[in-house]
Amino acid sequence: MFKTLKALFGTSNEAANPAAENASTFTAGLPTGMSQEDFAGLRLDGRVNIQLAELSAYSDALFGWDSAPYHHVAAVGHIDLGQGAHLVRFYLDNDTWLQANVENQRVIEYKLFDFYRVTHLSDIEFDALINASDKKAGQLGAQTIAVEATDASGRTCQFQRVWGDEASLWSPPVVLEEQVMTTESVMTRSVTHHAMLYERPIEDSERMEYVLLNAEDDGEGGFMLVQNLGVDVTSVDIDAI
Repeated sequence: MFKTLKALFGTSNEAANPAAENASTFTAGLPTGMSQEDFAGLRLDGRVNIQLAELSAYSDALFGWDSAPYHHVAAVGHIDLGQGAHLVRFYLDNDTWLQANVENQRVIEYKLFDFYRVTHLSDIEFDALINASDKKAGQLGAQTIAVEATDASGRTCQFQRVWGDEASLWSPPVVLEEQVMTTESVMTRSVTHHAMLYERPIEDSERMEYVLLNAEDDGEGGFMLVQNLGVDVTSVDIDAI
């Protein structure tokens, strides 16, 4: 996941210029020059069904999904990584989000994430998390993290860091500036993410399971630490209307 980010790790990401937030820069939250047809029909205020029925066959998977319903796309987030690379996030009404990884105006992969576990933080706690000099095991940027199941199974799964120096016990999170457009407003709002990607193989399958561990500043005085649990999906899994 995030092949471009992995290659660009260590470079800075400039925040979007608010003065550039106009119709020529954003088309329903998508990168300039791209339309819903480039994203399997996904669009702001549209609906989407995602078929992942085979996941239920793997008892080791933490990620669960009901393939039956269509979900409303309530918001679209756009992260400009530079050098023709973008992340586009379609936020659904069931607290999940589908991410498209774009290179040179072409979607190269999709991943579906769930807001698996959310911890609200004070501004002091948030500052300590992203700026602490004493980095501890299991924290944001650590080499490995443990994720506990949210059901009654009591399982704990270990995830390995994807970004940064593989040999390092800790690597700094990647700072991402996201512009989010909702169905309630034509203006975008800025959200700052301090993110680190982790992965593990799902036992008895060829699938990987991911955790995007993310310290988030919503720009409106809200701070949180989110475990986003995700899996790969393909364009043929997506039915957008």
